[in-house]
Amino acid sequence: MNPIPKRLLSGLAALLLAGCGPNRVETPSRFPKPVMQPMAYSAALDADSAFSRYVHQEKLPPPGKAWTLSIGPASVDWMKNLLAAAFASFGSSGGTADLVFRPSIDSVQFSTPAQSRTEFYEAWIKYTVAVFDRGGRKLADWPIAAYGKRRDKSLASAEEGMGEALNKAMRDGAAGLALELRDPARIAALLRGPGAAPASSSKPPPAAGGNRAP
Repeated sequence: MNPIPKRLLSGLAALLLAGCGPNRVETPSRFPKPVMQPMAYSAALDADSAFSRYVHQEKLPPPGKAWTLSIGPASVDWMKNLLAAAFASFGSSGGTADLVFRPSIDSVQFSTPAQSRTEFYEAWIKYTVAVFDRGGRKLADWPIAAYGKRRDKSLASAEEGMGEALNKAMRDGAAGLALELRDPARIAALLRGPGAAPASSSKPPPAAGGNRAP
């Protein structure tokens, strides 16, 4: 019997080691620009490193593999995308903004087709968005539940399927936060303080040049 060439053995070993490693997913940052009437306030996103670098790691029960899901960077992107559309002025300097949004990730769950015995990769993300005024007074805590799924067909890899499910979950999260921001009178009431009624007379004028549909 001819011995197996060392080069072939090393290649097989590398493939086996790669197969034993975790599935690593970078969530795609593809988010459509929201169509919103911008409110005449300034806003800022205060995303700390725990949020912006958030990574979820989990080992599935046998015969499942370990997964490493990068959640933070794409979460920052969808929130920036939404807040920039919702307000006349948006930036990263919380000290000069009327409203400061400070997000956190409470939990992440996911499911593979092998687990659920379906054709779908699924992802659940629970966010909390704390809202502050420019003086640091907390105005609200908004829980945002996000869910997304992607059918396991015509996909190049399991990582792609999970990444698409996470992207859809974040789009769902953006829709949830957009609902919290849909009423300018409510935002005005938050800024006035506890117990203030969201009277229609307090509705701020639209931003100059803002002619997009709500």
